[in-house]
Amino acid sequence: MAGGGGFMDQSVLVVKNDRSVCERLAEHLGRSGFRVRWATSLVQAEALVFEAFGLLVVDAHLPDGDGLDFGQRLRCYMGCGVIVCVGKEDKALRIAALRGGADACLRAPVDPDELEATLISVHRCLHSPAPNPLPVLVPSPWMLDNRQLMLRAPNGRCIVANPLEHRLLLTLFSHPDRRVDRISLVAGLAEAAPGYTEARLEALVSRLRAKVVKKCGLRLPLVSSYGHGYRFDGYVRLM
Repeated sequence: MAGGGGFMDQSVLVVKNDRSVCERLAEHLGRSGFRVRWATSLVQAEALVFEAFGLLVVDAHLPDGDGLDFGQRLRCYMGCGVIVCVGKEDKALRIAALRGGADACLRAPVDPDELEATLISVHRCLHSPAPNPLPVLVPSPWMLDNRQLMLRAPNGRCIVANPLEHRLLLTLFSHPDRRVDRISLVAGLAEAAPGYTEARLEALVSRLRAKVVKKCGLRLPLVSSYGHGYRFDGYVRLM
């Protein structure tokens, strides 16, 4: 299927755990006029998100995290179309992906022609005339300066983190999907403050949120992850 002129400028980020599949899909889509970048893990994908992508193709499960969460985060910042790839028999996951905001869900192994047609369809839906279309923007990250223990918000304002706040943020920022369970967080904080408890962790998070709102004028995207721990929903960069 040849790509029409309206699709020639479309950029696609493909995130799948098989390098050969990524290369095959990139070659096919490239012949149809798409500009394709690809990654085989969330760590690699995160390094590419400071480019603007109009479309994302992502495996639901990746070696270092949850592709569904990654797709939701990328869509929040870029407004890109999201196509999630799941196993043939995983009906519950396909439903969860669509309910979670995916524009389409394809069964793996993905057929290149079907993927191309799906990308065109999603692009067409996202770019239909609208009263106030949103611009596609490269996300501004939350930056953590490890030397000065400083957290810089996307609006440029900063706070100086105390050692426990810094350790908490560093643990979350260093995790591929920015999500860490409470037990691991408490254990890490206990290395600096012996006898640390979950109650103290919750108090630390509450104080840090309030501190960021007061000093930076933004809500810290540090949220409770039900049944797991805490996750950081914003884009991040370590300095």
